[in-house]
Amino acid sequence: MRRVYGSTEVPVITVGCPDRADLAHAANTDGRPDLAEVKLAGVSEAMSGEGEILVRGPQMLVGYFHPEGEAAVFDADGYYRTGDLGRWVDDDYLVISGRAKDIVIRNGENISPKEIEDILINHPQIAEVAIVAVPDPRTGERACAVIVPTAPPGPDVQALRVFLAEKGVAAFKFPENVVIWDALPKNDTGKVLKHRIRAALAVQSVTPETQVMR
Repeated sequence: MRRVYGSTEVPVITVGCPDRADLAHAANTDGRPDLAEVKLAGVSEAMSGEGEILVRGPQMLVGYFHPEGEAAVFDADGYYRTGDLGRWVDDDYLVISGRAKDIVIRNGENISPKEIEDILINHPQIAEVAIVAVPDPRTGERACAVIVPTAPPGPDVQALRVFLAEKGVAAFKFPENVVIWDALPKNDTGKVLKHRIRAALAVQSVTPETQVMR
C-alpha cells in the first residue's frame, strides 16, 4: 500500500516512496511527483520553505464548464493552483502541510493549523481537533482550537500550551482559545468542514478562555 496525493482536477500528483527499505520517506512524506510537474508558489528551486502547491500534467483537467472560473485556478504557465500548502524534503519528496485558506495570520506571522492539529491529536484528552482563525482587534486573527474531548471537560488553554511547549512548538503558534464541542461538522467522506466551524464561531463571543458549546 502506498500513499497517493491528488485531486479531482489532477487525479495523481505524488505517489508514496517505492523503496520498501526507505521507511523515513514512506512514513513522513506524501511521496514524489509521478505524472505531474510540481512547483511551490513563492519557493524557488534554490530555496526551502512552504508554498502553495501548483501542478500540471497529462492527467490534468482540460478546463471547467464555466471558463470564467479558470482565471483564478491556473497560473500563466498553465499550472493548477491546488489550494494546498506543501514543502520539499530532500529535494524530491513532498509534504502536504495544510490549506492556504486555513492559515491563521497573527501579528503578521503565519500559523499552519495542520501542523498544530497533527501534534494535538496525540494529546490523551483529545479525540478530534480542528484549529481555525477567529478575528482579533489587536492581532488581526488568533487561533481557536475546537476540540472533541475523549471525556469531559477536556483540556483548557493552559493544558494545550504545556503540551505544545513540551513538543518544542514555538509559543506564537499556541492556540489562544479552546472551544469544546460534542462533534466536528464533516462531509460524507469524513472531511472536517472548517467553513462551518468558522461560521458557528462567528456568531459567538469567543474570548481567550475555554468555552463549552453543546
